[in-house]
Amino acid sequence: MKLRVFVITACTFVCLYSSAQNVAPSISDPKLIEQTDLERETIFASLIDDPTNLDLLFKYANLSILLGDLEAAISVFEQMLIYEPDLPRIRLELGVLYFRLNAYPSAKLYLNSVKKYDAPDEVLKKVDAFLRSIAEAEEDYFHRHILSMGLTRSSNANSGIDDDIIEIAGLPLIVEESSKPQGDITKNFRYTYTLKQDLNHPREDYVNYVVALTDQRLDTYSEFDISSIVTSATRRFNLESNPTSIFSRPSLDASIAGFMVLLADKSFLSSQKYDLTFTGALNDSLIFTIGGFHDHRKFLINDLKSGYINGLAFSNSYMSDSDVLTKFEYEYSKYNAKVSYETYQSNSFGLNITSALVRGWSFKASLLHTQKSHFADFPIFGKKKEEINSAKIEFSKTSSDKCLFASYRVAKNDNRSSIDIYSRSNLQVTADFSYVCLMNDPGK
Repeated sequence: MKLRVFVITACTFVCLYSSAQNVAPSISDPKLIEQTDLERETIFASLIDDPTNLDLLFKYANLSILLGDLEAAISVFEQMLIYEPDLPRIRLELGVLYFRLNAYPSAKLYLNSVKKYDAPDEVLKKVDAFLRSIAEAEEDYFHRHILSMGLTRSSNANSGIDDDIIEIAGLPLIVEESSKPQGDITKNFRYTYTLKQDLNHPREDYVNYVVALTDQRLDTYSEFDISSIVTSATRRFNLESNPTSIFSRPSLDASIAGFMVLLADKSFLSSQKYDLTFTGALNDSLIFTIGGFHDHRKFLINDLKSGYINGLAFSNSYMSDSDVLTKFEYEYSKYNAKVSYETYQSNSFGLNITSALVRGWSFKASLLHTQKSHFADFPIFGKKKEEINSAKIEFSKTSSDKCLFASYRVAKNDNRSSIDIYSRSNLQVTADFSYVCLMNDPGK
């Protein structure tokens, strides 16, 4: 028996000594990583003299997890089970660690074994949650349905003209009261279906298919009712990391999307769009994205506006230590219409800040500035240049069962144009409620 324990202990410490980081560390501060590694080495030296000390083994395993050395932690926990096999929490830890390494058969083996012991209810709940996650991860297809509805109060639902007097062809015209901004309430209905196909690729490539239906109905100005249907397919290519590259975790997304818009239940606009986007991590906190797109649009009421858009977009996303996500976006596009005065180029700059709050609440603030310049004069009206500014503040809340999502937002939009008749401003207050567990297990 002593020989058996000696052999097991010796093999375990060989594994510990030769193990290496196999996932990203949970801590990012280099000094803290160095201190944690030094503390682990100190405990390792103590374990050589006292290899069956469960407290030291547990500390060594937890420090290994912090450093991203999951395999070393697994070796320690498995050794602890040899000494004390009826430890359900250790079996849970092993199941979670194997889950993080995508070793699902081993993860299921340890998670299911927890149920053979008198484990606390909170441990059993965690076991069931991870087993459901494994079942989901092993499926080739994952379905999600989201049903949303809400109300929006708009200060300019009729797209009225802000000014009392406007100038057309050099002549001042008085704006009638009926043409000025009027408020209204919009009822919003949305349904989104997502199908994710796991391609069983070594680098975990997948395809996302999305179908989204929206319907917006105004109480008074029904001539501005808008309905739309959007379909898209996105193929994710997870690329191999190159040691000489400045990017880690690189990926390439190729997508095709189409949509149709109905205005007052009549066909208004259709589109086919093609995107190619590269994403890479500059470090653990900074993500860089760049992509190009081609969008062919057809206006069914006024075919002179029909044409195509070519564009380039990039963004930088930064996650701070306090879990605040800051994203800067830029997009350049050129719209080529059938007539020269509808052809324009656009530059857009965006800033988004997202932060998690307490008790399931989150906060998001966004600013968008767009400049559009047309290439030729409009008949009668002359040159058209536009400056569009928008700001939005949103608070959202997720229910305890993760099924109900509520959002409350205020948005201010201001469109200034060199042609007075196109100048608009609008203030919107919206409350939306979404149910995300339709035909799904809430635990997924």
